[in-house]
Amino acid sequence: MDIFSSWNFVLWGASCLVVLVVAVSAYALGNYVGCNKGRIRLIKDKSKRNNALANLYRKERHTYILQIDALRKELSQLTIESELYVQREAEIATFEQKLREYDRALCMLSSDTPDTFASNIVPLLVQLKGDPVRTNLSKAEWNELLTVSDLLFNLYLTKLKDKFSITRHEQEICCLIKWNFSRKDQLAVFNNTAEALAKSKNRLKKRLQLDEKVDIDQYIRLY
Repeated sequence: MDIFSSWNFVLWGASCLVVLVVAVSAYALGNYVGCNKGRIRLIKDKSKRNNALANLYRKERHTYILQIDALRKELSQLTIESELYVQREAEIATFEQKLREYDRALCMLSSDTPDTFASNIVPLLVQLKGDPVRTNLSKAEWNELLTVSDLLFNLYLTKLKDKFSITRHEQEICCLIKWNFSRKDQLAVFNNTAEALAKSKNRLKKRLQLDEKVDIDQYIRLY
């Protein structure tokens, strides 16, 4: 092999090596970009879920603030000795506890720590709130919603189950009440008649050993 042929061979080998390096680099770059896009998408999805849940909490929190303001105005017109005054004070204390729970949840959602609540809770609540008529939750989705609600609201479902042995459907009713679903929305979520829902709530009221005149929705919200 003469010098010219040897030089051509070296050039050919170098060219192949350059092509190989470029191909490997392109593959590595593409894989890196793809992974980054995936991570960015996950971060955006998490941020979107957290923002939706935070907005929901802020709305519920605002409701409690309005209720507290209304109760404080009513208190100013009552005598300290009256039974109603004591009752309103207790209600205010309960609502203030709810505000602390929402503040804690909002603080955790705004932090950089991993999701505290199950990721599906946001779309479930948003979907139920926005379109209860056409939303049919699976058993697994109900399980997640009940679990997260129990954790957020100071284990209220656990306490009711342990103390009164409430049924699964009664837990679902309590869950919707806690999230301030109206009676109309409750009917839509359960795809039930007004009479059937009333019977279910009466059974729940008896299980909780409440007087017939007690507003079960108000009782659960304050529990």
